[in-house]
Amino acid sequence: MRHFDRDAVASRARIRELFDVDQEAFYSSALEILKREGDSRGCHYLVTLLVAYDLLVPALCDASLSKEQALTLARAAGRIDSLTDVSLAKSLADSSGEGDPRVSARDAGRLMEVLSEISDGTRILPSLMRMLRHPNAHVRSKAVKMIGRGSRSVRWVQGRLAESDPRVRANAVEALWGVDTEEARSLLLNATRDGNNRVAGNALVALYRIGDNSVIPELLKMAEHESALFRSTAAWVMGESGDARFTETLAGLMRDTNAAVRTRALAALGRIKTAVALSHEGEQWVVSGLVQDPVSGKAARRLLLAVAGAEGFVSPAILPTQFLVSEGSQIVNSYRVLERQVDAAMSVTFVVPRVGGHGGTALSGGVFACRTRKRPSDLWAVAPYVNTGAGDSGGILDEAPHYTSDAAAVQALLEQPTPRNECSELWHAIWRSVRNDQPQSRGKRHLIVYSECDPSGSAGDSLVSAVVGSRATVQVIASGDCPKLEDFCKRARCSFESIESDEQLIRAVEMAYLNLLARYEIVWQSGAAEPAALRIRLHSPAGWADATLT
Repeated sequence: MRHFDRDAVASRARIRELFDVDQEAFYSSALEILKREGDSRGCHYLVTLLVAYDLLVPALCDASLSKEQALTLARAAGRIDSLTDVSLAKSLADSSGEGDPRVSARDAGRLMEVLSEISDGTRILPSLMRMLRHPNAHVRSKAVKMIGRGSRSVRWVQGRLAESDPRVRANAVEALWGVDTEEARSLLLNATRDGNNRVAGNALVALYRIGDNSVIPELLKMAEHESALFRSTAAWVMGESGDARFTETLAGLMRDTNAAVRTRALAALGRIKTAVALSHEGEQWVVSGLVQDPVSGKAARRLLLAVAGAEGFVSPAILPTQFLVSEGSQIVNSYRVLERQVDAAMSVTFVVPRVGGHGGTALSGGVFACRTRKRPSDLWAVAPYVNTGAGDSGGILDEAPHYTSDAAAVQALLEQPTPRNECSELWHAIWRSVRNDQPQSRGKRHLIVYSECDPSGSAGDSLVSAVVGSRATVQVIASGDCPKLEDFCKRARCSFESIESDEQLIRAVEMAYLNLLARYEIVWQSGAAEPAALRIRLHSPAGWADATLT
């Protein structure tokens, strides 16, 4: 056996001969080979014999095999005999009474660890139910976890939460990881208030993973708990989340007086760093948003956020816990995320200066960038205007802009001069674009307005009322300071952005269009005296983003 040739067929005969002559010598030699050779053809034959002659259970319980080696052996046995998990579960269940003498009380925990790794529990439920009466507490708690994981029954888990053994309660809660129902959420929220740190921690992990961001403040509170056990669990949950928002809190726990807390915090920081790095291997998303001005006397802020790939209009699904919003230097930890229904179609009007200004080429480039975001159902129109402050005068036009689904035709209009008698001044062009009698429009109406300079006159109250009454989304992009335009935006509840270069103009137009496809609405109570710039970070296994919105 010491010169065993794993590839020689003849060696199998010698193995069988040794087995027939001295089973004890065969068994000890087989374990040595399994530890040394690992995954080989000869080892597969040895595993076949162990399974055939009912020696698998003693081998898995043998203290000379490490846990990893025992798992390798069990998985190999499973490939040979598809009922391996069933026979192991029966042996383990029998060991609780006068049954299988090969599984001692000491070995039961080891065998249960192996079983939980190779089986999902769905077809060994009868044996698992018997294990609930096992004298080994570790076996009982693992059985609870596997039954819950196999049945996915919230009602069954609810019954286990009345157990006095916290290990049973903790594993029952862990069995609900990935279950997202109202019933499960309610149970898990109650479990976060359990007096045992493991139970509460497992409930927080479960809720975080299904996107319940209401647990974030609770987790931060747990990190300040008077009990070191709870602080240590808080650090562990933060590491499980992979969420960069907890980095500063974990840095503080690194200075905790308790060594276990410091160890957990260090490990959690490493897990977060790894999670962020893995997300950067996914797609880099484009993020744009409309920041709503706070209502007078209220601190609530609202952000409409659009997330998309480098091209196209497909919005990835993102959990509320995967949004990281910072207001200035302050991370927003208490917030609500609502998923909005994006309209199936919309009508977008580009209110732009008549061709000839310095921004004409850049403006056309910005609209061209929007073409990758345009859906076939969306309609576009152009409402050119002239700047009367420069001594020019436009025509008096009352008809609404003409809409088309042909993006190329719209871009062509931007690249060629429009007759002056087909252009009005800026305020009138906006009025034409928001007027209600537009039979050609489809879905909700939106305006993207670009101005190279401040208009000569201010917007009248009637225009402001028309814009507000139309419920159209109006986004204004201006070159440099334009106080009259900015005042109009404040009065009419429009967004305003000042740009200084052609590159910024192209980007601003593209982002303004992307804003119209916003899928998410984030609301929070602002702690800032004045509205500050927002930094939006997203990290998920599918992709990531990092953007600043003004």
